[in-house]
Amino acid sequence: MSRNSRRNRHEAAAAAAANDTADFEKRTSEEQLTILEALIEEARASTYEAINSHYRDFLSIRFHGQDPLDEVATLNDKYGLVQSTISPSAQRSSERLDTVGRALRAIVRLAKIHANLKDIDDQILQGDIAVAASSVAEIGELLAELEDDLPLFADAQAVNLLQMQYLKKRSALRAELDYLMAEMYQINDIGSSVVEMVVSYCVMSNYDDALYDNPVAIDDLFFALTKLDLYRDKMDVLADALIHRWFISLLRNPNESLAVSKVKLSATINVGAYTASSSNRGNGGGGGGGDAHTTLSHCELVRDKWSTVLDFIRDEMFHDVSIEEEHTAIYEYLGSRLWAALCPRLHQSLLVPLVPADIDAIGDTQNMVPLLELEERWLGLGLIAEDQMSIKDSICSLLQTYVSKRRRDLLTTVASVLATDDANTVVVGGEGPVTDMLCEYAFSSGGKKGASAKGGKGAFAGARFDEDSDNSLSFPRCSISIHAQTLVEFARETIGFTANADEEVKTAALYFHAVRDAFALYRCLMPCQWSAALVADPKRAFVMYNDCEFICHHLSTLGFRYREKWPQVLRASATFVDVIAAYRALSKACLSPLLTRLRTQIAQALGHSEWLQPMWLSSMIGSGDALDQCYESCEAQLALACGIIGQVAHVGAAHLPRSMYLRILGLLADVAVGHVSRRLEEIASAGDSTARALVRLATPIVALEDWFRSSPPTLASLGDGAAHRGSPISKYCKEWDSFRVQISRLDKMASHISTIT
Repeated sequence: MSRNSRRNRHEAAAAAAANDTADFEKRTSEEQLTILEALIEEARASTYEAINSHYRDFLSIRFHGQDPLDEVATLNDKYGLVQSTISPSAQRSSERLDTVGRALRAIVRLAKIHANLKDIDDQILQGDIAVAASSVAEIGELLAELEDDLPLFADAQAVNLLQMQYLKKRSALRAELDYLMAEMYQINDIGSSVVEMVVSYCVMSNYDDALYDNPVAIDDLFFALTKLDLYRDKMDVLADALIHRWFISLLRNPNESLAVSKVKLSATINVGAYTASSSNRGNGGGGGGGDAHTTLSHCELVRDKWSTVLDFIRDEMFHDVSIEEEHTAIYEYLGSRLWAALCPRLHQSLLVPLVPADIDAIGDTQNMVPLLELEERWLGLGLIAEDQMSIKDSICSLLQTYVSKRRRDLLTTVASVLATDDANTVVVGGEGPVTDMLCEYAFSSGGKKGASAKGGKGAFAGARFDEDSDNSLSFPRCSISIHAQTLVEFARETIGFTANADEEVKTAALYFHAVRDAFALYRCLMPCQWSAALVADPKRAFVMYNDCEFICHHLSTLGFRYREKWPQVLRASATFVDVIAAYRALSKACLSPLLTRLRTQIAQALGHSEWLQPMWLSSMIGSGDALDQCYESCEAQLALACGIIGQVAHVGAAHLPRSMYLRILGLLADVAVGHVSRRLEEIASAGDSTARALVRLATPIVALEDWFRSSPPTLASLGDGAAHRGSPISKYCKEWDSFRVQISRLDKMASHISTIT
C-alpha cells in the first residue's frame, strides 16, 4: 500500500472520529485544521455528486434527492471553533485558516444553490410565487459571489451546470409571472367602442387549470416582480394600456360613459358604454376648439372621469396592498409613468386653450381650478411627488405660459406655410435707384408690393445692380420662393411687436426667439422637402440659393432696425447675425450637388469622342469619309455639351442674380472650353481646310459667349486680343483665354496657307 493511500485512510479515520464535537474540541488547532480540511473535501465531493446526480443521468443515484446543505452547515460550527483557538500572531495557521474558510464558503454557496433549485418547481406549482422569486433572487446573488471562487475553490463545470439550471428556473418563473399578470389584469375590447379592464384580486389555478395550494394574490405578484426587478416592464405595459385606452380617450371625449363595478374577487372598469349616443361620442376633441366656457366644462368633465380612473388604480389595481409600507416603488413608478405621458397632453389640450389672449387678463385663473384640483388628486393618491406638479407651476408662472402659447401659435403658422407644396416664385430687388439702404425691398411679377419708393436722394441714389457693382447694403434682382417671402414678412412683422411700449419684457423676448426659431424651421424643413428636386431641377436649386441669400440679407439688418426700440434687456444680446453662417452654408450646399452633376454630364458628353486621341485629325488627312464621319461625331458631342450649358443658362438668367448667374455659367463652360482648348493645343500644324474645319467645329464653344454678354462675337473678332480684354467670359471662365489663343493660332494657319497659295 502506498504512503499516500495510508495517509488518506488515516485522515478519513481521523475525520470519522472527529464527528464527535467533544473529541474535536480536545484537538490542537493544527489537528483541528487538518480534520476540517478533510471534512471540507468530503463535503465538496458529496455536494458535487449530489449536483451531478440530480441534473445528469450517468452517475449513481445514491445522492439523488439528497440535500448536502445540512451536512455542510455543520462544518460552520467547527470552523468557528477553530477560528477562536488560533492566535492572530500565528501567520502560517492564519493563512491556512483563511484558505479553509474560503473553501467552506464556496461549498456552502454551492449547497444553497442546489437546495434552492430543487424546490423552485414545487413552489411554482403550489402557488408560492413570492418564495420562488426569493429563491431565484438568492441563487443569482450566490452565483455572482462564486465568480470569485473559480477555479481554486469551486469546480467550473459544476458552477456552469448550476448556472444553466438557474436560467431555466428563472425563465419558468418569469413565464408564470407573465401568465399571472395577464390573468390579474385582463383588458378586453367589446365590440368596436367598449374597452374594459377586469382586475382579479387572486388567481386560483395555473395555465394548465391545476389549482394552486396557495392562491396567488396581487401582493404576491408585486413582491415577485420586485425581487426579480421585472416590475418596470410590466408597469410599462399597464401604463400604456391605461394611457391610450382610458385617459386619452376620456381627454378627447369626456362625455364617454365610464363605469366601475365590483364583486367579491374582482373589479371591472369600462369606458364607452353600450348606451353612449353618437352625438356624445363625437363631442370633445381635446378642449381646444371652443370658447373658454366650453373648455372649462371640458376640464371639469375630464377631472371627474380621470379621478374615477385614479381611484380604480389605487383601490382595485393595488387591492389590499399597503403602498405606504410595501411596493411603494411599483406604485410610484406607475404614477410617474402615467403622469409623464399625460401631463404634456393636459398642458397642450386644456391649459393652453384656457390662457387668455389678452395679456391684461392673465391674472384671472378661475377657469384653471379644475386642472389644479385634478393635479392635487394625483398628488393626494401618491402617484406623483410635489416636485412633479407642472400644472401648478405653469399656472403660477402664467405669464410664461402665455408667452409659450403665443410662440407656439406663431411657429405653427410658419410651419404650416413652409410645409405647403408651393413652387411659385417672386422677383425681388433689381436695377435702379436704391431707395432704402436697409432693404425696403419691392416685389414685382405678381409678388406683394413694398413701400413706395422714396425719391432718389441720398448717398445711394443712382446706384446700379450689376455684376461689377459693390452695393453691400442692396440686394440684387432675382427670384425667391413664396416660402422665403412669407418667412421674411413674418420676421419683420413679429419683431416689430417688440418695439411696442406696452409689451412686457418677457413678451418681447418671446417674439425675438420666435423669429429665430422660425428661421431655424426653414433650415430644417425646406432642404428635406426639396431634397430630390435640388439635385435634379436647376430652377429649384437656384431659387433656394436665392432664398438663403435673401434671408441672410435681412438677418444682417433685422436686429439693427429695431435695436433702439427693444427693451433694455434685449439690446445687449439680441441679434440675428450669428444665424447668417448657417444660411451661407445652406446656400452652398443646395448648389453643390447640382453643379457637380451638371459638370459630370458635360464631361461625359465630351469624354467618348475622338477628341481624346492625340493628333486624331492629322492621322485622317486624305481619308475623306473617315474625316467627315469624325467631324460629325465631334460636332454632335460639342452640341450636346453646349446644349446642357444653354439650358442651365436659360434657367439661371431668369432666376439668379446677375453675378451668381455668370459664376455658375463660367463653372459649367470651363469644362467644355478647357476640353476643346486642350485638344486643339495637341494639333501642332494643319492645312487650310483642316484649320477652317476646326474653327467651324468650335463654333458652339464660341457661341457660349452669347450667354455672357448681350452682343454676340464674330469669328474674326476672336483673333483680336484687344476686343477680349474686357469680355465678361474671361472673368468667369478661366479656360477662355487659352481657347482664344488656339482659335487665333488656327486663324493664322489658315491665313498663312491662303497667302502662300
